[in-house]
Amino acid sequence: MTRLWTPWTRPAAALVLLIAAPMLPAQTVTVPPVEAVLRELGATVTGAHDTRLLAGVRRFYARRDHGPAWTDAEGWSLSGRTLQGAFTHAPAEGLDPTSYLVPPISGSSPLARARADVTLSLLALRFAEDLGWGIAVPGEVHRDNDFPRRPFPADSLLAAWVRAPDAGQALLAVTPTSLGYVRLREALAQLRGILATNGWSRVGTGPTLRRGASGPQVQELRRLLAQRGDLDSAMVDGPLFDDALAAAVARFQARHGLPTDSAFGPRTRAAFNVPVQTRIQQVQLGMERARWLPIVTGDRYIAVNLADYRAFVIERGRPLFETRVVVGATNHKTPMFTDTLTHIVFNPAWNVPPSIAAREIEPKVRKDPAYLARNHMVRIGRDIQQLPGPWNALGQVAFMFPNRHNVYMHDTPAKELFASTDRAFSHGCIRLQRPHELAELLLAPEGWDRTRIDAVIATGERTVVWLKTRVPVRISYATAFASDDGALHVRPDIYGRDAMLQQVLDAEHRRAFPQTRGRP
Repeated sequence: MTRLWTPWTRPAAALVLLIAAPMLPAQTVTVPPVEAVLRELGATVTGAHDTRLLAGVRRFYARRDHGPAWTDAEGWSLSGRTLQGAFTHAPAEGLDPTSYLVPPISGSSPLARARADVTLSLLALRFAEDLGWGIAVPGEVHRDNDFPRRPFPADSLLAAWVRAPDAGQALLAVTPTSLGYVRLREALAQLRGILATNGWSRVGTGPTLRRGASGPQVQELRRLLAQRGDLDSAMVDGPLFDDALAAAVARFQARHGLPTDSAFGPRTRAAFNVPVQTRIQQVQLGMERARWLPIVTGDRYIAVNLADYRAFVIERGRPLFETRVVVGATNHKTPMFTDTLTHIVFNPAWNVPPSIAAREIEPKVRKDPAYLARNHMVRIGRDIQQLPGPWNALGQVAFMFPNRHNVYMHDTPAKELFASTDRAFSHGCIRLQRPHELAELLLAPEGWDRTRIDAVIATGERTVVWLKTRVPVRISYATAFASDDGALHVRPDIYGRDAMLQQVLDAEHRRAFPQTRGRP
């Protein structure tokens, strides 16, 4: 995607190419200056995205008879100045402020002001799209990211800003308001405050420290935990590894997705030594993904964070239910997408996907002809199906939201996997630790309780229950998020998606900015 408004290194100094392009001789300008500037841009723009954006800018100015929106005879108008004021919020929103620096108006001629006017429109749209829609287009980051890109109404936004009493505040209205985004923004501010005071102290190598240990290294551990907010500062002194210190270590481990054994060993030491700047980058990537998320209508939806191995029922913006999950292995990555839960199946049969049948089942059948019967499987034409029962790979409950990825949530007979900290083991579907409780919660408004659910399961018969009120499902991937108490949690980038997204964002900072074609 080539983006019209992005300079080659994204600092706005490159926008001088537009504002300070050589002025056309007065006798050759036969159209309004703004229209002349738009024509110059039209000759340089390539790519569908830039073409659509420029079309929106043209519609905006055409409705104004190509009159300026942000400048007047004196230079920047009040609206132009307040619009630029919104750009000062870029750092707090995890955006690069150098992408929105506005060069001064180069000259006092109408054409110079027109160049400045159009440039500010483009920069404001750049800021608005980055802030409210995301810097990157989700589907262009990687194919497993299947969030639809929300339409960007460029001309409507410009028209709304120019009419507003405060154009800058009107622009900032596109800022995401989801709880997850707001918490990440607060975490970003805290991390930048830590960075400004020289960051976190590193910890050296040493033996694993456990309850009962004592000495200078324990004292140092107390200081480090207090520095990171996991131990009360009033408890920073003391050479003994006591229960309070063990609880603080476990809290740090939980925030970092580590086994909460309260032992200060190699993995926990390594997490201590991750620089603040790395955590800032994780938070910024989390904010970027939060901008992509489609708006969910209704009071209740299901959210899955693949990187955290957890699923939630969110009601009126707050978690109502949560459960551990097992997600796709690294060679069967679970995609990110949204859909709608339409029905629940008790005692489901598993129709083995052809790819799994070919790679995993058929080779076993060739070695052992009794494999299918022993695993309660039958052939149906060319397909293989596993019959309902406690042995079934889907367990006793499946939550269906038909989608092109053939991914859904379900129970599993492999309960032992939920005890693992790292839970990427499935072929792509999402296995639930508490499927019966989730079914009870979702079906309660329709008159179901646990007794009725258990009775249906006890029949052993496949039973489909269609929901009267469908429930949105949002499957995302966040390696950084904040809890109710404001504590920052981070997780390993199990699928390498943070690295992929960062590459795309870096490329966005290097894209060329098209020039107007003023004559020398």
